[in-house]
Amino acid sequence: MDFKRIYSKLDGHTGLVFIILAAILLEIISAFQYYYTRGIVERNLERHVLMLLSLSAQRMDGIMRGAETIVLSQVWHAQQHLDEPEYMETLVYNLVKNEGDKIVGGAICFKPNYYADKGYWYEPYALQNDDSITINQIGSAQHDYTKKEFYKICIKGDTVKWNTPYFDADGAQNIVTTFGVPIRDEQGEPVATLIVDMTTEWISEMVNSIHLHPSSFTLILSTQGQPIALPEAELCDTKLAEKIAAMINDSTVEKEKRVNGHVTCFEFYDEEKGRAGHVYYVRKKYEPHWLMVKVCYDDEIFGELTDMHKITLGLSLIGLLVLGLIIHRFAHNGRKLQKSLMKQERIEGELQIARRLQAQMQPLENKMVRSDISLHGILKPAREVGGDLYDFFIRDEKLFFCIGDVSGKGVPAAFIMAMTQTLFHNMALHSSNPAHIMDRINASACRNNESNMFATLFVGVLDLPTGLLRYCNAGHEIPFVIGAATTKVDVTKKHVDDSMGYIQHLDVKANLPIGLFSDFAYEKQETIIAPGETLFLYTDGLTEARNERQELLGKKHAMQLVADCRDMMPKQIIEAVVAHVERYAANTEQSDDLTLLAIRYTPQEEQHLLDEELKLGNDVKEVAKLSTFIKDVLARLDIAKPLASKLRLAVEEAVVNSMEYAYPADSRGEVNLRVTFDGKKLRFVISDHGFPFNPTEASTADTTLSAEERPIGGLGIMLIRELMDSINYERISGKESTGEKAKNVLTLIKNINH
Repeated sequence: MDFKRIYSKLDGHTGLVFIILAAILLEIISAFQYYYTRGIVERNLERHVLMLLSLSAQRMDGIMRGAETIVLSQVWHAQQHLDEPEYMETLVYNLVKNEGDKIVGGAICFKPNYYADKGYWYEPYALQNDDSITINQIGSAQHDYTKKEFYKICIKGDTVKWNTPYFDADGAQNIVTTFGVPIRDEQGEPVATLIVDMTTEWISEMVNSIHLHPSSFTLILSTQGQPIALPEAELCDTKLAEKIAAMINDSTVEKEKRVNGHVTCFEFYDEEKGRAGHVYYVRKKYEPHWLMVKVCYDDEIFGELTDMHKITLGLSLIGLLVLGLIIHRFAHNGRKLQKSLMKQERIEGELQIARRLQAQMQPLENKMVRSDISLHGILKPAREVGGDLYDFFIRDEKLFFCIGDVSGKGVPAAFIMAMTQTLFHNMALHSSNPAHIMDRINASACRNNESNMFATLFVGVLDLPTGLLRYCNAGHEIPFVIGAATTKVDVTKKHVDDSMGYIQHLDVKANLPIGLFSDFAYEKQETIIAPGETLFLYTDGLTEARNERQELLGKKHAMQLVADCRDMMPKQIIEAVVAHVERYAANTEQSDDLTLLAIRYTPQEEQHLLDEELKLGNDVKEVAKLSTFIKDVLARLDIAKPLASKLRLAVEEAVVNSMEYAYPADSRGEVNLRVTFDGKKLRFVISDHGFPFNPTEASTADTTLSAEERPIGGLGIMLIRELMDSINYERISGKESTGEKAKNVLTLIKNINH
């Protein structure tokens, strides 16, 4: 069929009809994609809101329950010393002192004339300032506490469960909510009210500490809809808060959307800002049953999506215009050259987009700010897109990193690069063994590899607490290990060492590149990275850089170049190497992709405020001893009871796992528990000399299944993961020279903010 002849017979009107039909079809497709993606964004937002509101409510309830516990614990002391009016000032002083910075004051309010020498009103009030606690007797005719809601309730014998916030001008001198309990005499009659005042300011700061979007905010409302805690005025003033509260209480407002049956959602419009938004709210489970409200604006929720939709629509219309020009020019055979140029421009534009996307795939170093590691990487493709890759991230106190080089260049190599980098991320999330990671990446790369493309790859896993580096090489360039002049070196590592520092190749077994044979078994290797040492990884774009005479830079020259930078930090090393390569290859076209990655291990010596150790036999009867030990340690650290209970349960679960899995049935062994605290991080280090067992790779329980359907196990590791801020497992090899046995080491870390 001669398409040229057909198109030459098409007049302008027929081509216009085709373009209009195509435009309508593209608009339908674009609209479908937009609303489908919008639904995904909404569902993800709803899940995030539910999580944030639930976490805020739990934290608020934890603090309030702690305050209630302290107040209730003082009731007995108050009743035992009713005949000592001077003791009451000591009582309220201790009450406020034990509460922390969330409690602004506490008081005990007696029935009028209860102490004749104290006057008609007697209310000793302890007010907490920045660094001190002052006690004043504030009961008077001007401050008649007998008219207060909390006093009336407690003097009848009832407990006040955090009343509606009010401004206390004489006592707290702030907006507070009060918890109060009655004090009874020997006959059981209420004679006084013991209270604590908590400011609402910290509640607002807590719930608004995390913003889903720049203008999103969280506010707390009473059950009657009165604002309790507001964010910054520029985000939400009292007028807007009252409007939202009115809409929540208005039964005519549609509020049918719910998230997991807990969070109610409805749409609203802010006339002053001229912005539409969504209101999500949930009622607290425990008293006081306040409303937790999260407000997000649509232009921030869907702003990027709307912009993308507009750009896509605009590009589609441009594409249709180009199509119209192509049809018109195709009908006029004399303008084929112009059509070809337009097609080339479109391809170049797509390559530029692909290059930007490839750049966006590189890891963000600003998210890796730590004291124990410093790293920097760079990828310079030879064409618009390249086939090199590097990646890194931290999981469970381990640095996972890789560097690779795909055979070939351009778009095919970039596609394989993106696939390999994605596979590395996915596999490394579930395994800490670089050989296993490499095996799985290779199996996926070999599947349907009809183009016979392959890639060299180096995968490493650096345990940050110990400096143990596990790695696996798949035909990649051998990395350098660099030590500065100040680096302390273990003499057993056989480094070339002098006062000027050193550099050497990492001991690496080549193995085959990935993508060749799916059944090839990759081998894991291990070494220790000393503090101050730098690992320098690169692709062959460094050693194969050519000058004007087509001479290769070479491995010897590259090693000397890196050695000259041994006293520099990773970023400086890479900048110096890149600058040298650019000078060496000046006035020549870059022949290959250049990728560099430098990692310096910089652990800090810990100063422990607490260091306790307990040895246990692998017998569950030892759990009682373990429980007593943990209780004592946590009590000395003044850990809040709710958190202490959860920590004890998590550690007991981890120790019992070691007892059960590290040692076979009827065998004897020891499990060692070491607890350290440096003022910020609480560490539980559990070690044993049993069989290898990595609990971090155990699958967690599927809580969506019923108890009958769910398989046994998994709940323990789920509890540990949810509670601890970091979980790290290492299998430490033994030393034949000293008779030291191999051991399992599980480290649980919890950040403590007193």
